[in-house]
Amino acid sequence: MFRNIIGGIAVGIANIIPGVSGGTMMVILGIFQKAMDSISGFFKPHNPQRKEQFLFLVQVLVGAAIGLIGFAKVLNILFEEFPTQTIYWFIGLVVFSIPLFLKAEVKEDKLNRIWIVIGMALIFGINFLSPGTESVDVNPDFPSISLLHLITMALVGFISGFAMLLPGVSGSMVLLIFGQYYLFKSYVAAVTTFAPDVLISLVFIGIGVVLGIVASAAVTSIALKKSRSATLSFILGLIIASSIVLIPIHVAYDFMMILTCVLTFAFGGLLVFVLNKFV
Repeated sequence: MFRNIIGGIAVGIANIIPGVSGGTMMVILGIFQKAMDSISGFFKPHNPQRKEQFLFLVQVLVGAAIGLIGFAKVLNILFEEFPTQTIYWFIGLVVFSIPLFLKAEVKEDKLNRIWIVIGMALIFGINFLSPGTESVDVNPDFPSISLLHLITMALVGFISGFAMLLPGVSGSMVLLIFGQYYLFKSYVAAVTTFAPDVLISLVFIGIGVVLGIVASAAVTSIALKKSRSATLSFILGLIIASSIVLIPIHVAYDFMMILTCVLTFAFGGLLVFVLNKFV
């Protein structure tokens, strides 16, 4: 139970940071395959494991909610005070999760280099299309409630939910490309105000997220059954490329910056080891 909630918290935190994947966090904690099976299996007509899978999903979702809401302000402080070092911490998490992914998921399967390249190309393409934070309003005014707005919020949630489970693919980065990231993040940050326009929008976002997660799990499960080697190779490509595109390039790297980045990178690796070994 504790491991599942921790995994959910990691997923929640990851999905509010552009470039960081919630799916990768599940790989780190070894719950990726179980999440796919539980979501797709929950809707099967005859499934003796439905109760167990439901409890697992509830625990992960509770953790994700804690991660989204409870850690948003902590992450804001980290990114304001130590933006580059924080990014290298997440890079460490991603890089050191790759051996765990190979050990837990790939096992006897033979990797397909073509699908690894395709997975990497997808992440590089998403990163290339991203407008960057400089061109987006980080404190948008909340739009008035309308049918079009609610449909848009449901679509935003669907996109975020679909990308949420894919290792290497950042739901926040995808939302950034579509120009909806900061509105989404602002709604989450404002949930404690209990303003009607915020709550109504979040409900529709939540509906979209659930539908997106279900669709993503179904597609992933089918792909794993039809061609496990190609699918795992594709996912590995996603993870590898995501660790590359996260590297900050517009930064002045002096000795102290390099030292602190190396330390936070190593801390990310240590955290992966601790979580995988003891949680």
